Amino acid sequence: MAQGERTRRCWLVVQLSILLASFANCNQIDADIAGFRIGVGDVVDDTADGVVVYGETDFEMRVFGSEFGDGLLLSFTNVEAEKNSDCTDFRNTGVFPLIPDSNSSGLAIVNLPLIGDKELSEIERGFYLVCLKHRYDGNWIHQGNDPWLRLYAVKKPDSTTIMPLWIQILLIIVLLCFSGLFSGLNLGLMALDPTELKILINSGSGKEKIYAKRIAPMRKRGNYLLCTILIGNVLVNNTLTILLDDLTGSGYAAVLGATAGIVIFGEIIPQAVCSRYGLAVGAKTIWFTKFFMLVTFPLSFPISKLLDCALGKEIGSIYNRDRLRELIRLTATDLLNDEVNIITGALQLSQKKVEDIMTQLDDVYMIDINSMLDFDTMNDIMRTGFTRIPVYEMDKTNIVAILNIKDLAFIDPDDKTPLKTVCAFYKHPVTYVFEDIKLSEILQQFKEGRALTKGDFHMSFLVNGPECI
Repeated sequence: MAQGERTRRCWLVVQLSILLASFANCNQIDADIAGFRIGVGDVVDDTADGVVVYGETDFEMRVFGSEFGDGLLLSFTNVEAEKNSDCTDFRNTGVFPLIPDSNSSGLAIVNLPLIGDKELSEIERGFYLVCLKHRYDGNWIHQGNDPWLRLYAVKKPDSTTIMPLWIQILLIIVLLCFSGLFSGLNLGLMALDPTELKILINSGSGKEKIYAKRIAPMRKRGNYLLCTILIGNVLVNNTLTILLDDLTGSGYAAVLGATAGIVIFGEIIPQAVCSRYGLAVGAKTIWFTKFFMLVTFPLSFPISKLLDCALGKEIGSIYNRDRLRELIRLTATDLLNDEVNIITGALQLSQKKVEDIMTQLDDVYMIDINSMLDFDTMNDIMRTGFTRIPVYEMDKTNIVAILNIKDLAFIDPDDKTPLKTVCAFYKHPVTYVFEDIKLSEILQQFKEGRALTKGDFHMSFLVNGPECI
């Protein structure tokens, strides 16, 4: 019985020793922290005494060490203690899971409260030190009080802008309007050719004449106007981006916001409007353009002079005959087809030859000089509808006279007057030209011949060698 009692007591001593040993190991974990790094943009200052971060703000903390595994937790204390000591009762922050991505590295999202009075500096408030534990067992273990383990939490300054918020928002809206106006004027004014402005001044509607007269003097200085508009547009767009960056506090948001605003309100909408109403918009905002030409004069005027020297003076659109003819055909909405044909034909007068417009003798109504002007003959002549009829002798290529329908006014068909008698009485001249003569030259000959003969001179016959064709 005594032997059994001694055995039982020995087992109790062994179990108590094991229990005490387990309690002694509760403050020990395998993981060890060798360093950490705060996320980019979250560090306020990095000093020899520790790292300064914004308090009451989430930030990334990447921890480096050894034996990292699942279930590790981070917490912080402002009580200094030896490494591996128990800090369960000294913690004064929340618990932050440490997510390992390898055996020696892990990431935690941390938010540190401000210690004491928020108006005190970080040195006056003290610093935080790291505590570590496993999720399922053990106590919180202090990681030491080395300077590189210290974190100072400071108050994040209130967001401030360059100017009062409502003024800044109003200024951004005004700058967007200016950006759109500059973009629209760049398209609207520079698309107005000096030649087109002269045409509008001379032949435009009432409003078009007024608008063109306002714009023309300024449009003559094309490079100066262009430099003014572009400098103003760049200045406005850059200022807009800076104000947006100050307002949002984020470079990405400022770039995206400025890009969207400038593209929609500064480019697409104003250019769509000014491409159709550029003359009216340019004339009604002429004071705005002149003001900026004066403001940007020290920069825009010298650049414009360099462009004038390098590129030469702007002449404007010049239309040759072919372009002018096509322009009339494409834009002649108020002209009749006959009017268009007459105008385009006149433009081709000096380019075409008589052979291009001649009528072949086989297609010409002619009459033999030996004919009698009886009822049938005169009836045939009247039915053709021609006012001038060639008269030939023996062969159609032998043109000897021209009969004007007016010559028959006093002829009685019953008299059967010989045609030769009528032709001999009136003696209308017969003219011959070569096939390569220009239409402008034959027109001039018609004018000169009519002035000399003081009579009829409207028909010529084309010859190719000895024969009339």
